[in-house]
Amino acid sequence: MDNRIFFNPGDSIANINDYNEAVRKGQIFKKEQHTDDLVIAKGPGDEEYAIFYAKDALPADHHASQPYDVQQKL
Repeated sequence: MDNRIFFNPGDSIANINDYNEAVRKGQIFKKEQHTDDLVIAKGPGDEEYAIFYAKDALPADHHASQPYDVQQKL
């Protein structure tokens, strides 16, 4: 998986300021939803970490896409 990925910010499962908290919430969500398709990504403004389904990635030229840097795949 490349480090840069594009998402619609409205598709995020959660937005969290603390990386460790994002990992913890992502792991809980993964266990509850029985999925292995999650990524934790740093947002465009470098202010928050967002949790997304990897399958929700968009092409770079999509009108709603914004760049995120993948921090971890869960």
